[in-house]
Amino acid sequence: MHFSYGCVIIDLGDVMFSEINLNLLKYFYEVVSVKNITKASQNLLISQPALSRAIKELEQELGTKLLERGKFGVYPTLEGELLYQHLDTIFKDFGSFLNTLDTVKNSGGNLYIGSTTTNFLPYIEKSLNYFRNIYPNIKIHITLESIPVLEEQARLGKLDILIKNDYEYMEFFEKKFSFEIEDVFVASKKTFPELSEKVFSLSELLNYPFVLLSSITHGRRNFDNYLRSQNIKFKPDYEFNSYSLCTELIKEGFGIGIGNPIHYQADDFIIISTDFKIPSRSFDVGYISTSKNKFIKEFFEILENNS
Repeated sequence: MHFSYGCVIIDLGDVMFSEINLNLLKYFYEVVSVKNITKASQNLLISQPALSRAIKELEQELGTKLLERGKFGVYPTLEGELLYQHLDTIFKDFGSFLNTLDTVKNSGGNLYIGSTTTNFLPYIEKSLNYFRNIYPNIKIHITLESIPVLEEQARLGKLDILIKNDYEYMEFFEKKFSFEIEDVFVASKKTFPELSEKVFSLSELLNYPFVLLSSITHGRRNFDNYLRSQNIKFKPDYEFNSYSLCTELIKEGFGIGIGNPIHYQADDFIIISTDFKIPSRSFDVGYISTSKNKFIKEFFEILENNS
C-alpha cells in the first residue's frame, strides 16, 4: 500500500488502481459497516445524496459494482466484499499505529476512554485521579457517546477503554469486569417532605407525579420492565431525553424521579425508602482488543487495586 497526497494504491485482484481519493474508501467502508446509506451519512456527517454520489464515483474509478440494494439495506458485491476486507485490515492497523505512536512519544501519550452511560464516573473517578498522579504526562480523553460513534473512534485508534450497558454489543470489546447499581426513588425535599417520613409501597408512590427519562434509556427500560412484571400500566407525567433537565425538574418539585443514588446526594433531594427494590442494572468495563496502547494494562491494574 502506498500513500501519496491523500491518495492510495489498492490491489484489487489482478488489477492495480492508483490515485483513489481516501475519502471515497472511508465512505464505502462506513456504508458496508452499517449496511445503510442513511445511517452511514449521519455517522459521516455528509448528506445522503453526496454519499451516494461518492459511492458511484468509487465504482467508476474501480470499474466495478461494489454495492447491491436489498430489502433490509445495502450489501457488498463479491468485489465490494473483497475491497471491504482489505480496508478493514488497513484502517484497523493504521488506527492501532496512531495510538501506539501516541504512547511512545517522549512527552507522554493518550488514554482514550469511551462510555455509553453517565453512570460510570463515580466507579472509576478514584482510579482516574490515581492514574493521573502516576502518569501526569498522559492525556486522558473521556467521550460519552453511542456505540456507533465509539466504533468509529475505535477504527481510528481513538478508543482504548469502554464502559457500556451490559446489553450493548461492540466488536473487539474484551470485558474485564462488571459493576451493578440499584436505582432509587428520589424527590424534592422542599416539595415532598412527607416522603422522608415512612417506607412506601409501589402503589403509594405511583399516586405521585413522576419525572422520568425517556423509554430509550437503560434505567427507564429497567423500571418499565419491573412494572410489567407487576402487571402495572404506567405513564409518567413528565418525560424527557435530557438527564440534566429531569434532575432540575425533580429538584424543583415537579415529581418523583428514579436513578443512581450517587447522583442525588445533595441536600435538595430525598432518597425515598421503599418496601421493594427495582432489579439492579449491570455495566461492563473492558478494553478494545485491537488497541496497542500500553497504558490499558496500567489503568486496569490501578482500577482493580482501587475497586
